Amino acid sequence: MKRILTLALAALLALVLVACGGSGQSGAPSSSAVQGQSSGDGGPGYDKLTLKFSYATSDTGMDGVTAIKFEELVEERSGGLIQIERFPNCQLSGGDMQRHVEMMVAGGAFEMAIISETSFNVIDNEFYANALLFANPTYEDMYANFDGALGEYISTVYDKYNIHYFYTLPNGIQHLTNNKRPVHTVADMANLKMRAYGDTQMKMQRAMGADPVNMSFSELFSALQTGTVDGQANGYQTMWSASFQEVQKYVTECGIICSAYDILADARHWNKWSPETQQLIDECAREAALYARQYMNDQEAICKQAFLDAGCEIYVPTAEELQTFKDAVQPVNDEIMALLSPECLKALGLA
Repeated sequence: MKRILTLALAALLALVLVACGGSGQSGAPSSSAVQGQSSGDGGPGYDKLTLKFSYATSDTGMDGVTAIKFEELVEERSGGLIQIERFPNCQLSGGDMQRHVEMMVAGGAFEMAIISETSFNVIDNEFYANALLFANPTYEDMYANFDGALGEYISTVYDKYNIHYFYTLPNGIQHLTNNKRPVHTVADMANLKMRAYGDTQMKMQRAMGADPVNMSFSELFSALQTGTVDGQANGYQTMWSASFQEVQKYVTECGIICSAYDILADARHWNKWSPETQQLIDECAREAALYARQYMNDQEAICKQAFLDAGCEIYVPTAEELQTFKDAVQPVNDEIMALLSPECLKALGLA
């Protein structure tokens, strides 16, 4: 009887072991589950991440609009595994745009950002490529450059600084505004106190006869309101997002530069993400950039109308008047060209 009972208990134990997993695997979760990747249902292996996403202007600026769209795409398509934590107005760098660039290069403060490309010319002269004045009179001209040879080349320059480049979006075709007088030719710029940011804008404003004041964007509205500066240069969408129509009277549509924003990631983080995560982030960055381009097309006329409704005077120079601006800044363009490598000039189609 004891023997029969012993055999029955042994058989029952064997059944229990089989039911618990006879393959010998423990009940501990797999490494992919620990890392927060989806598994087991055939779904993509996305990393579980919370990404800090930094940008310079408000949520209504082009970088903010793009960051919000990117957040929506990533969180929806990752099923919430990847969360985007947005930081507008250079919050992580205390509102300092130059510090924002330095933090992107140093790494560690945030994983992703949207930053004006020319802001990086303080670390590498090749980033002057998009600083040539009056070089891209339309958005289509800019897109042709950045979706082609120039974009490919700039990506290799970013690589040197552990920055992964995704795509470029417009920050508007920059025009001049001021509070003092209508500006029809470059002679009308004489002695205007104009906000500038970075070496190229400082030289440009001086070349046009203005008195440049180096200033971060976060300080600009107050400075225009109090008369610390008389004017500035930006695109309609950026100016409208900051309510400059409330503190500026005159707009001169001269199309100085087609300003570019780049969507970027810290490569030290990017290289650690799974291939599935990298593919998702890349796809969402591309869609967000394309969304921003269309948004710019749709919104620019609306933003311009807001300036007219606020009582601003908008002037479009004749070809002869516009040439006075181009002639004045030609020495600045010559300096920029001298800074660029033969490889960069080739990518621009200038060599």
